[in-house]
Amino acid sequence: MGDMMKRWRSEMELLSVVLMWGVNFPLMKWVLEVFDPVVLNALRVSTALFVLAWVYWVRSGRSIQTMMAPFATHTWEIVRIGIVGWFIYQVGFVFGLSMTSAGSAALIMASAPLWTGVLAKMLRLETLGGWGWIGLFVSMSGTVGVVVFGRAEIVLSWSTMLGNIIMLAAAMMWGFYTAMARPLISVMSPTALTVCAILPALPLLVAAAIPFLGQMDWSQVTWIHVLLILASGALPTGFAIVLWNRGVRTIGASHTAAFGNLVPFVALFSAWWLLGDPVLPGQIIGGGLIVGGLAVMRRSRMQPRTLAPRVH
Repeated sequence: MGDMMKRWRSEMELLSVVLMWGVNFPLMKWVLEVFDPVVLNALRVSTALFVLAWVYWVRSGRSIQTMMAPFATHTWEIVRIGIVGWFIYQVGFVFGLSMTSAGSAALIMASAPLWTGVLAKMLRLETLGGWGWIGLFVSMSGTVGVVVFGRAEIVLSWSTMLGNIIMLAAAMMWGFYTAMARPLISVMSPTALTVCAILPALPLLVAAAIPFLGQMDWSQVTWIHVLLILASGALPTGFAIVLWNRGVRTIGASHTAAFGNLVPFVALFSAWWLLGDPVLPGQIIGGGLIVGGLAVMRRSRMQPRTLAPRVH
C-alpha cells in the first residue's frame, strides 16, 4: 500500500474515531444519571481490555509470551503512559463529564492538541514555530473561555466550574498521552500498545470502584445502560484508541491530534439532539478560538524528529 493510500486510510479511520468519541459524550452523560462515575470507568475499561486483548491474542499467534513481549524492553514507558492515559485521564474524563455539560466537556477536550504540542516540544519530539505558538495561545484562550463561560446562566455553581476544571486536567493528560505514545508506537503495534497500557491501569480503576458498588441503586439500571457501557468500552474506549495510535504512527502526533477539533462539533450536535442541551455563546466563541488556534498550529507544520524503526 502506497504512502498516500496509507494516509488516506488513516484519516478515514480517524474520522470514524471522531464520530465515536463525539456521540460518546452525551450517551455517557445519560448513563451517569444512574451509574457512579468510578464504577462506570471500571466497567468500560474492563470491556475495552477484554475486546482488545482477544484481538491482540489472535494477532500474536495465541501466544501469551508474544503478547507480553513489549514489557521486556519498554516496561517503564508502558506503565507511565498507562497510568497517564488509562487511569488519570479516564478518572478525570468521567468525573468532569458528570459535573458539566456534554458540549462543554467536548470543547474542553478539544484543547488536548495544545498539551500534545507543548509536551512534544519539551521532549524534543517535534518543533513548534512562531505561528505555532500564536495558535497555541489563541486556542488556550478559547479553552479558558469555555471553562469559565461555557455554562448555562442559571447554573453558576462551583460544582459546574469544578467539572470544567477537571475536564481541562483530563484534556492535558490525553495530550500528554498522545505525545508520549509516539516513540512507543514506532516500535510496537497500536493494539499491543493499547492492551499493554491498560494492564497496569485497570487494577487501580477496579480497586477504586469496589467501595462504590454497594452505594449504587441497581434497580435503576436497565439493559440499555448496560448495552451503552459495553459499546462505549468496545468502540470509543477500545478500538478507537487503537485507530488513534495507528494515526499517530502513520501521520504524526500533531496531525492526528488535529482531528480532535471535529469531536466537539459532533458532541454539541449530539447533546442538543439527544439530551436537549442548549448551545451557549461561551461555547461557540471559545470553541471557535480553540479550533482556529489549532488550525494555525497545524499550518505552522510541526516537524517530527526521526524515530527508531519499528521492531515489533
